[in-house]
Amino acid sequence: MRPEGAQWRRYGCAMRLAVLALLGGLALAGVLGGRLGNLPAERLRWPVLAFVAVALYWAPSVVGAARPAAVALLLCSYAALLTFAAVNLRLAGMAVVALGLGLNAAVILANGGMPVDPAAVVAAGLAGPEELRSIDLGPGRQWQAGDDRLAGLGDVVPVRALDEVVSFGDLILAAGLANVGFRLLRPVAGGRSKDTGRGRARRRRPHQLVALVSPVR
Repeated sequence: MRPEGAQWRRYGCAMRLAVLALLGGLALAGVLGGRLGNLPAERLRWPVLAFVAVALYWAPSVVGAARPAAVALLLCSYAALLTFAAVNLRLAGMAVVALGLGLNAAVILANGGMPVDPAAVVAAGLAGPEELRSIDLGPGRQWQAGDDRLAGLGDVVPVRALDEVVSFGDLILAAGLANVGFRLLRPVAGGRSKDTGRGRARRRRPHQLVALVSPVR
């Protein structure tokens, strides 16, 4: 029998898919000629929200919060992430990120937790059928039941390569993050940016030009 705690820690880190997607988008952009110098002049708005959201996401596991508190913290995490995505919608791909986050938040809110399909857990190689009853899903998750609402949006997709079970919202979120990472570096044919000289000046607002030349930001 596989060690129960170790196998579930692998599953519990569903955020890994999002991180890999973002890094993959950045890496692909680099291979195709993207450069850090192509990053937009504007900084991400309200970046502290992203850090707050990550802290709220992991807080239930760290402090051992009871289920109602764990679900509340998880929803607060999604609220922070959705706000962060909303204020940065000007970035290509961020709307897709918001859609993925919204789907996950909707199913959690509808059921008081994220439903997990037992068959998907077995298909991902995380446990055998006889081991399912002994698995602790952790805070914020629950086994899928027949009366669950939006059950198809729960954790129903096995990803055996990553030892994870994810939701369709997770997949959409990953696609959006990969696009955000790729578009931030904005690679173009020949490795040269389309925004050159006069074109860049026309598209930048006066306060952006000041930010670019000012040594203090």
